[in-house]
Amino acid sequence: MPRAPDSLFQELAPQVRARGPLVLSLTNFVTANECANALLAVGAAPVMSLDRDDAADLARVASAVVLNIGTLNPAFMEVALAAGRTARERGIPLVLDPVGAGATRARLEAAGALLSETKPTIIRGNLAEILALLPGAVGAQKGVDSDAAHSPENREKCARLSRERGAVVAVTGPVDLVAQGEKTAEIPGGSPLLTRLTGTGCLLSALVGAYAAVAPEDPFGAAQAAMRHLKKAGEAAASLLSAPENLGEFRVRLFDALATLR
Repeated sequence: MPRAPDSLFQELAPQVRARGPLVLSLTNFVTANECANALLAVGAAPVMSLDRDDAADLARVASAVVLNIGTLNPAFMEVALAAGRTARERGIPLVLDPVGAGATRARLEAAGALLSETKPTIIRGNLAEILALLPGAVGAQKGVDSDAAHSPENREKCARLSRERGAVVAVTGPVDLVAQGEKTAEIPGGSPLLTRLTGTGCLLSALVGAYAAVAPEDPFGAAQAAMRHLKKAGEAAASLLSAPENLGEFRVRLFDALATLR
């Protein structure tokens, strides 16, 4: 029987806090602070780098590596490829966040190179980014309705990408979707305010890395647990706001909830 996301969260969240896995997060400069603080909040240990050799060395001791192409440049690609190849050689979980894939040729080519060279364990993105990674995808993709991930056609496309790349595919939206081969799972809940803050997707990719680090044998379950953690934190934060539109207060309460949820 497939396990529910809540059950996976309840099992793995204490393991993240108890083991404090070191997560090498090569993310973009817009959201690096959010990613680092989110990892600390759930009990993981973040480490970041801008140097190719340093990143490769850190990947030799990390428990998971997260690659995020949000602020793409050639120097970042050198660092990401070095760390990703080391993660692949060591057999540790590797999470790819193909931010904006399909929006420009450069981003799509970068995502393709990382897919081919590093062979990620988990690909985490929104529906537009995920669909852009499929062979034969045409044109820039912007603003695709996340709910469409649950249409039979797009669910099969996500499953196909999982099969073709040998990776778990985790798609975020009002209802998240996780696919591994023929298996799929949905994670409901959360708050609409999560989409109003910069970096919640990047933050989630970092959390997926932390959860995969403590369950490397089950990336399908680890992705669900991490996604449920953020959904639950969003719900808790939104329920405590003094006014529904208080985004600054929501951000603070979101990190509090990430840290205190058990």
